[in-house]
Amino acid sequence: MARIWEFYLERPELALLLAGVVIFFSLAIGLAVAALLLRLANERKARRWHRLEQTWQTATVAVVSGDAGPETVWSLVRQRDQLFFVSFLLRFARLLAGTERRVVDELAAPYLDRVEAQLASRSPERRARAVQTLSLLGGPKYIARQIVALDDHSPLVAMVAARALARKESPEFAVAILERLDRFGHWRPSFLASMLASVGPALAPALREALVDRRRDPRSRCVAADALRELHDFEAADAAAAVLAETRHRDLLAAALGLLAEIGRPEHLPAIRAHLESGEAIVRARAAAALGHVGAPEDIDRLIAALEDPSAWVALRAAEALKKAGSTHALEAMAGSAHARAPLARAILVAGHA
Repeated sequence: MARIWEFYLERPELALLLAGVVIFFSLAIGLAVAALLLRLANERKARRWHRLEQTWQTATVAVVSGDAGPETVWSLVRQRDQLFFVSFLLRFARLLAGTERRVVDELAAPYLDRVEAQLASRSPERRARAVQTLSLLGGPKYIARQIVALDDHSPLVAMVAARALARKESPEFAVAILERLDRFGHWRPSFLASMLASVGPALAPALREALVDRRRDPRSRCVAADALRELHDFEAADAAAAVLAETRHRDLLAAALGLLAEIGRPEHLPAIRAHLESGEAIVRARAAAALGHVGAPEDIDRLIAALEDPSAWVALRAAEALKKAGSTHALEAMAGSAHARAPLARAILVAGHA
């Protein structure tokens, strides 16, 4: 043993290397043991939760079916398991509707104040989960907290709150979302428009106001236009025409023209025609599509000329508009020629006849 010590004392670098190996080996063993203990603990916790869920499910079914009172379930829920019990009810509630669903809401009621306390958590995920839970199980009592959550500094929490309020299908709550559309700049406008349209026609007046409100940012006004288009709100046509007269913003012009392509009337033709010569291809394309919906016979020549547009998208919309108007002679002539757009003309002519 003395010789071994002398050997390492004469070569300190080997001593350091050996010490490092021993340390790393010990750490590896420690991490392996910690991982094993953590896995065992998680497995124990999973088994316990599974047993609890089985117990709760049997009692909850009895309450929902009217064979027992809610106290039967509440007596089975310990204080430390209350939040987990609410999560269980959340999954259970998604399977029910009507009277049965209201029973589940009643079972959750005593524990929702603890869920509400999670809104003060430093974790955005916990706050978002709390908003979602309160929206599904909390009823009107917690609506105000969901509106406040629209202003949460976390985009995740704000969007969960917006989707929760939109599901209420009440314009009163949806207006709160509409007032904060600029908060959701990282979400697709099409998603926001569909979310607002899901509220229903009762929101249309507020959407029309948002569309013509010059104080709003153009993106929010685009979302309003797209939501009105999804709602097929015919009263929005005049608002869309007014937008065409007052803005030069490309996306807003395109959104207004897209709305007129669905609900425009002959009196809106001058506003639409003016944008068939726009310097922006997307605006010209939407103008051509709008003429296909509301255009007069004298607009056929305009659409034929648009077949020669440098943008293939404009030519496509013009071809679709010509077919929709029943004026296919120009398309037939182009389809039988050596024109660069002949394949496009042939595709439009055969579309819908396969």
